[in-house]
Amino acid sequence: MRKNLFITSSLIIVLAAASAFLGIFRSDLYHDNAFVKTAWLANDWVTLLLAMPALLMTMVLSRRKEIKAELIWIGLLGYFFYNYAFYLFGAVFNSLFLPYVFICSLSFFSILGYFSILPVHTLVFEPKTTRWVNVFLLLLSVMLCLIEIPPCIQFVTAGKIPELNLKTGHPTNIVYALDLTFIVPCMLIAAILNFRKNVWGGVLSIFMLVKASTYGLVLISGTILLIHKGETDPLFPVWIFITAGGIFGSWLMLKNLKTGLPASNPHN
Repeated sequence: MRKNLFITSSLIIVLAAASAFLGIFRSDLYHDNAFVKTAWLANDWVTLLLAMPALLMTMVLSRRKEIKAELIWIGLLGYFFYNYAFYLFGAVFNSLFLPYVFICSLSFFSILGYFSILPVHTLVFEPKTTRWVNVFLLLLSVMLCLIEIPPCIQFVTAGKIPELNLKTGHPTNIVYALDLTFIVPCMLIAAILNFRKNVWGGVLSIFMLVKASTYGLVLISGTILLIHKGETDPLFPVWIFITAGGIFGSWLMLKNLKTGLPASNPHN
């Protein structure tokens, strides 16, 4: 299975490198409006300069059977799945549609494959650490719900189209869709499992924290590009909070992770 993960992750790196490079340097690739193109440009730069080198580094470190590197590796695959789901479902159809399909599919099934072989019985997460991480995960879940659910309710009650839809020109809201069906539930499940002292809560927490820190950098980069164009984003402090919390939480969880010991109630 680990050999297969190396193969799929290597394919993801190749496909993402080509997609990001073309997105940055081929001006006629994207057919979206200016606001969305700015988001794609931020995604491409962060993917090319940060996410891909980090994924490659963790793959190399994992060859030493370093479980901490493997957990970061899988968290980065979470970034690739989430990030390219935006391209797959949110971008105006372009010539990279099939690479987007492959990146999302390879990332998703690689994550499932790794979780199927993860030796959770050897992992022990410090309860004090998971409690602090729970505070961040729950706070972030509430923040996302407060940002994204009210515009949906306003549309139902008053017919007001969410501002993000007006900016993107999309017929639906891919951001709300992915966050409310994937991100928020995963963070809540991680917090619940941590509360029950289930080792999978720690694993899922690291997965979400790594994804939060990397995609938070995408959001920060996109906002900086918008500011450079004379626009503003009132959620800029939220993106900084997500990124900083994700980085600190990942470091804290991995720092206090003990391996080689039997975990308590791994299947509780």
